[in-house]
Amino acid sequence: MSVLPVETAGTRVLNTLLLFLVALEPYLFNNLGFFFVTGQISGPLADVASTVYAMDIGAIYGILATFTNILATEEKKLVAPDLLNKYKFSRNLEIAVAIIFLVSAIPEFWILNLRYFFWAATFFVFRAGTVVRGWRKRSHSSQFSGIQVGISKLVRAARVAQCISESTISAFDIEM
Repeated sequence: MSVLPVETAGTRVLNTLLLFLVALEPYLFNNLGFFFVTGQISGPLADVASTVYAMDIGAIYGILATFTNILATEEKKLVAPDLLNKYKFSRNLEIAVAIIFLVSAIPEFWILNLRYFFWAATFFVFRAGTVVRGWRKRSHSSQFSGIQVGISKLVRAARVAQCISESTISAFDIEM
């Protein structure tokens, strides 16, 4: 389990900002004019709401990436060494999503109706990351699976031999 250093001023400020941004997100989401539902572009309020929503979600993912980076710092030893690569990969995905949302806040993306497509692309960023992580884990474990099977068979054989020798000794003790 990982623990952020809560007592630092930086993490406290970022945590407070994250709390504010998360509280603001549902309000902005409800003010979005959905192009796919209405079939037409809403008024200027939808443009402002979607721009602020994109900056809000981008900032949320940026803060999450910062927290993950703090956890993934090897010198602080906040995470078990075998989990460092997982946290670094997760940090990189969070940075990618933050960049996608912040780039989509540029007004030209609203004019071209590309903003929603950029937001939908973030779903595939995380799914692709999960697939890549699974491939890495599978290829890493397949290298050692043959060795592990051989070792487990040897351990089982040693246990069986130990049980046989113990039962032989106990049977010998009973006969005497």
